[in-house]
Amino acid sequence: MRRTALLAATLALLSGPVLAQDSIGVEGYYMGHGEGELTAEITHIENDRYAISISTTVPMENDIPGCGGGIDGEVLLEDRGGNFFAENEFYDPEDDSPISQARYCEIGLSFDGQGELKIEERGGCISYHGAACGFTGTLSHETAGI
Repeated sequence: MRRTALLAATLALLSGPVLAQDSIGVEGYYMGHGEGELTAEITHIENDRYAISISTTVPMENDIPGCGGGIDGEVLLEDRGGNFFAENEFYDPEDDSPISQARYCEIGLSFDGQGELKIEERGGCISYHGAACGFTGTLSHETAGI
């Protein structure tokens, strides 16, 4: 009788939902610097799909205006990194202003395997952060150095 109850309990636990596992170990919160303060939060969704949120802040200094902005979406990542694309809502092929020229905001992401994330803004992102700041910089995972 006890064996049956133990077997039933084990089967019930094994048949429960399986949580997605971050097989490349990049999930978490990153902080660092570029033209200003940069942060990124990466959350594993499934397989090689991740949710990403990137923000930048340049404080006002000596009466020079600062800026800030952010972008989020989904990205496919491998252990070395990936490329994040977000549609530029101001894209207009007929307009020649810098804010409307690029169809996508493109950001390259690369991981060094030691808790460091390098972000490289490749273009088309000005509508997400303004002209006085950007998404390029080096960030460290919140647990790096512990």
